[in-house]
Amino acid sequence: MRNLFRVELPTAHVGLVIVITASVFVGVVWSPRTGLIIAGAFAALFVVALGVALLAGSRGRSAVGAAYKFTFGWADWITP
Repeated sequence: MRNLFRVELPTAHVGLVIVITASVFVGVVWSPRTGLIIAGAFAALFVVALGVALLAGSRGRSAVGAAYKFTFGWADWITP
């Protein structure tokens, strides 16, 4: 299970860029509210993942990095 969530930081950056691009695109094409809902959902996921990382014993940058990789690391499944 640990290997499933093993993601490198550049891959998580790609996921963040995709989320930002999609949120802006949806906000321009449909409505700003919808774009904010998408961005807010990922922000909420990050906060929950950060809470779990802190409860698991990670502290400081380690906890933030783990939450960031969990939230945006899904880009590893779509990048070569």
